[in-house]
Amino acid sequence: MAFNLNTSPSHLLHRAQQIAANHSAAALKSAGLTLRQFSVLSALSGNEGVSQSDLVNATGIDRSTLADMVARMEAGGMIKRSDSKTDARAKSVSLTPKGKKAHDKALPAVMKADAALFATLAKAKQDALIQGLTGLVDDVDKKDAAPAPKAKKAPPAKKAPAKKAPAKKRK
Repeated sequence: MAFNLNTSPSHLLHRAQQIAANHSAAALKSAGLTLRQFSVLSALSGNEGVSQSDLVNATGIDRSTLADMVARMEAGGMIKRSDSKTDARAKSVSLTPKGKKAHDKALPAVMKADAALFATLAKAKQDALIQGLTGLVDDVDKKDAAPAPKAKKAPPAKKAPAKKAPAKKRK
């Protein structure tokens, strides 16, 4: 049986992601941002002082990549980190004026790129696509956030029968 790429959700989502990333990358080039950097700036816009864990959840960027990005973006003056007021172990991340300016400069181009992606779809299909993708992401996020099922306890090991002491010989 042959595998049909044209009916594979994984393949089609990958292709769509490539197309969307190319549109966004071209739109962001003039602002000097990558799509991931723009995602971080967007997640921070209007949400000042969020934790890096919150940024992981909002952007979908894995922890180690995000930590590296945040360090580089801080060094570039786009964001700042400070001690969290609610968690001594965490850092709060906020936009700097430079980061806000970069976000605001890039936003119209990204919105235009998103509109171009949808230009070929009827409004009902646009809404259905957004609902479907949102549902997929939400379902996976809920599954990932759910506590792991508790492992069943192994039944107690059966005790080996006690050996009888050898009988003493009588003389």
